[in-house]
Amino acid sequence: MKPPTFRSLAAILAAALAPWGALPAADAPAAFTQPKAISQQAPEYPWSLRLDGKKGEVLLDFIVDKEGSVSKVAVLKSSHPDFEAPAVEALLKWKFKPGMVDGHPVYTHMRVPMLFQLNSTPYHPGHGVDIWTIPGTASKKLPAEFQYDSPPKPILTSAPVYPLELLKAKVTGKAEVSFAVDPRGKTHVTKVSGASHPEFAAAAEAMIASWRFEPATKGGAPCWALLSKEQEFDRDAADFPLNDSADRLLSPLKKNRCPIVLDSNALDEKLQGRFQPEPDVPDSIRKARQPCQAVIEFIIDHAGHAQLPRIVSASSPEFGWAAATAVARWQYTQPLKGGRPVDVFVRVPMVYNGENPPAAGS
Repeated sequence: MKPPTFRSLAAILAAALAPWGALPAADAPAAFTQPKAISQQAPEYPWSLRLDGKKGEVLLDFIVDKEGSVSKVAVLKSSHPDFEAPAVEALLKWKFKPGMVDGHPVYTHMRVPMLFQLNSTPYHPGHGVDIWTIPGTASKKLPAEFQYDSPPKPILTSAPVYPLELLKAKVTGKAEVSFAVDPRGKTHVTKVSGASHPEFAAAAEAMIASWRFEPATKGGAPCWALLSKEQEFDRDAADFPLNDSADRLLSPLKKNRCPIVLDSNALDEKLQGRFQPEPDVPDSIRKARQPCQAVIEFIIDHAGHAQLPRIVSASSPEFGWAAATAVARWQYTQPLKGGRPVDVFVRVPMVYNGENPPAAGS
């Protein structure tokens, strides 16, 4: 199996719009018709959040191709990591009447919000989900550049990767990470304040590095903010509990791999990646332009979701955890063997050449 090379959103859109060819002359504007949805599926509300009845929203960016299928999905905002997977899975099943230019089908760039709620009460964006409580005002002990008037707000977060060997051994623990949010909303890990295991610290750092915020403001202008997050590692953790599929797969992993297909070549059809966000390469590696590589092993469950990623090898531990954190969000076509959905082991090499976004190898 050979997942596609990662590309920036700009590159995706350039490739998607390429079939349109040159723009028409100003005196002969093209007649464009927007894609029209002909089949839509609502997202399944995640069980992990049902107890609280939280409401949520995921903003999705995607391409409708010439056949009316959805491709090149990217998540721009998500009020909770557990909403992301069902939102992407639902969108990938949508079908459209494709966009048209002068009567010819074309690739069309679109965005759509996917809403989550358990009852018929009106939906109010921004209500219902808090990743954790961010102080409304900055500590007076911090330097002036961190003294915000309005705190930063998380807009895209991911759950931590639970180190697999510790998970299998039922080891629990915590890690506290201090980090800065810059005026663009990007995170920069500053230090690990404490951790019960070094693997928990590494996983928490990679998690925070992948987060994005609406920046804090001071006097109406974006500014820096310094925050701290204590992450609990427990199968039933309050903020990011282990999902049902991962929990189900732990049992055969502890015994043997027989119930899980070991070779993806034995499947009825070749697996195709449908949602593969790229790793967030740590600042230290980007600044040094340090080439890195890692091999990540994971299970694609019978619904096509990546589960329980494990770092097989990594030239840089930080890059390995960044790669595993990204892989935990991936989705594939459903793996089938003999016409029946199955779980399958996969290993993917990840390469960062020091300049371009990381790429998945063969």
